[in-house]
Amino acid sequence: MKRISYILVVALLAFSCGESKKESKITKEPIMYESSEMALLMRSMYEFNKANKVRILKKDSLLWFPENFIKIHTAILTDPNDRDKEFDSLSTEFLSAQKATLLSDKDSVKYHFNTSINLCIACHETRCTGPIPKIKKLLIQ
Repeated sequence: MKRISYILVVALLAFSCGESKKESKITKEPIMYESSEMALLMRSMYEFNKANKVRILKKDSLLWFPENFIKIHTAILTDPNDRDKEFDSLSTEFLSAQKATLLSDKDSVKYHFNTSINLCIACHETRCTGPIPKIKKLLIQ
């Protein structure tokens, strides 16, 4: 009787393992999300501003303006409908504020830096609100 029970348990285990293998062949691989050109650009803008925030707080010289930021006017957005007059206006103001930050004297660098970050927040309040908490952490108090 023990021998039959043992054979039955082994057979059930072998059968159940075989089923899970069949399921794994049927299951599709997860589809990976691919970031848009704009999402990648904005992540690089975040990292640049994060590094410059540290430099401002340490009173070090700032990193120079990355020319690829100008792609904000042409980069493909996750939702192409988000590119409108408001987006274009805010992105132009953002680039101006970024440049003003880098050209300003030590007394006004914090003001211009926060202005550029607040422009990011203002734009994100009208579309793609997810990154706002992360962007707010860039502000210098």
